[in-house]
Amino acid sequence: MIHINLLPVKKIKQQVLARKQLMGFGVALAAILGILFFISLIVNGTIGGLKGEITVLENKKKQLAEVLKKIEEIEKKKALVETQTKIVEDLQKASSLTVRVLDVVSDLTINDRMWLTTLNQSGNSMQLSGTALDNPTIAEFLDKLKYESKGYISNVVLGSSTLSGNLQTFALSCSVHMPPEKSPEEQNETVTP
Repeated sequence: MIHINLLPVKKIKQQVLARKQLMGFGVALAAILGILFFISLIVNGTIGGLKGEITVLENKKKQLAEVLKKIEEIEKKKALVETQTKIVEDLQKASSLTVRVLDVVSDLTINDRMWLTTLNQSGNSMQLSGTALDNPTIAEFLDKLKYESKGYISNVVLGSSTLSGNLQTFALSCSVHMPPEKSPEEQNETVTP
């Protein structure tokens, strides 16, 4: 008996091959989709974590902004206090300078041969006027101011000296300033006999 295969073998083989290819593509596509799904889960988890970190950092930023604002306020107050302190120190130095200059001028005035009639201090300049018995007394007073004023008086200039009756009237100007502070070594040298 003869067997006749009525089914076209080539077509069947092609259909089987096409089915296998479709299944392979389907499996590959499913695998790719599965991988993409897991990747998207990982990326979404990372994004969620980053969003959480961003929220935490923004909250810290707000807290730090408040702290920075307080620090700026404190620095402004500190600068104001430092300015006020410097003003007070300058005023204390200026008043101390005036007192010390008056003390020096009083000590250097030749009591039995002269007297001062005016003393005007404005900032670092001072004008003196007075009356003396003679010109040598005025010269001695000028020398004392130049060389014995303990560093408080400098640039002594005689403005005028005129004879008024039997007495000499005079006017002079000078600079006043705090003497430079001595280092501890210099202070020890002056104390040591």
